[in-house]
Amino acid sequence: MFSRFNRFKIFALTCFCRCATPPIYGQKKRVNWTEKRAAAVLAELKRNHSTGTGARTLRERRAEQKRAQDLLMAESITVSQFWEQDYLHALKSRIHASSWRKEIDHYKLRIKPLLGDRSLKSITHEDMERMLDRLKTEGLSPRSQQYTLGTFFRIWKHAAKRKLVKAGENPAMGLQIERINNIRLRVLTPKELNDILRFLEVNDSKAYELTFFCAFTGCRFSEAALLTWEYIDLERGTALFPQTKNKDSREIFLPSQAIALLKTKGIGATGQHVFTKKDGTPFKEPPNAFSTAVKKLELNKDRGKRDTVSFHTLRHTAATMASRRKIPVKDLQHIFGWKTPTMVFRYVKGSEEIQRDAMQGLAQSLTGETGKIIPLEENLACKEA
Repeated sequence: MFSRFNRFKIFALTCFCRCATPPIYGQKKRVNWTEKRAAAVLAELKRNHSTGTGARTLRERRAEQKRAQDLLMAESITVSQFWEQDYLHALKSRIHASSWRKEIDHYKLRIKPLLGDRSLKSITHEDMERMLDRLKTEGLSPRSQQYTLGTFFRIWKHAAKRKLVKAGENPAMGLQIERINNIRLRVLTPKELNDILRFLEVNDSKAYELTFFCAFTGCRFSEAALLTWEYIDLERGTALFPQTKNKDSREIFLPSQAIALLKTKGIGATGQHVFTKKDGTPFKEPPNAFSTAVKKLELNKDRGKRDTVSFHTLRHTAATMASRRKIPVKDLQHIFGWKTPTMVFRYVKGSEEIQRDAMQGLAQSLTGETGKIIPLEENLACKEA
């Protein structure tokens, strides 16, 4: 039988809503229950109960209505609405500020103008291809194209978590982008590094301290910029980076030069940044004085884009120098905070001297004891004879 409780509940709702006050701002609007409406709902629930189809209780009826509303929202919500109302908030809580600012730029400059007013669910693989074609026409680099597609991929993935779309139907999947090779080639020589440090020591002591620490530890700029004094242990000679790019904390042993620098600065209070600008505020970007030093010293003169010096070159230099001291790959991974051995080979550059010696050794092996390489024509003539 149809539950007496449901009949009573509908009757009670009718009585309650006769004297209920209007909802305050922020609350859901109450349904305008009347005796006639309550009777109609009761009849509907009884009918569903007898036929075995549809909602048979008020709870089931509300669940059906919610599913219908969710479906309608999923069909109608635009890319811009989802970005502003949901994704942007999740983005800022998920990654570092420097990364989410870039993602916001990619969205505002490249995705929003093309797809912002479109229903999110209506976006297709063909729409992504058209966007990619436009990015190529505008002359954007393969890396910028990749970042833009990656941004949309993550928007869709987040929408799938909200049950607005299906993860397996992500239209950004499978698009082909020109293979990217942006591996930096430049490694500073000891003289170049010393020239930079001397320039900074004279012109900007705060930039000098940060640059010196990054050069002698190989840490990322963000790791040094966020480092606070409670994570420095001068007795053990260690520094702990609690916030890293791959989200894992990492402790390293400090070389004596870095320890001497920190002792000279003097231990700061808990929560105080180790490295700050002249005005006492923490660094948000690599110091401008570093770029000025590189320019004054003409270190990038007549160099290709991948062979120029940037602040990140300090990390490449440290990794390369460490690898030449035959430090095991596993230890290099820990020191520099790389999750995979692949990153070791991405950062570490070969030694020109070792490569020259290797090629000379190859030549000696080919010439044998006589020290003479047999010309190809003479070798073929001997075989024919």
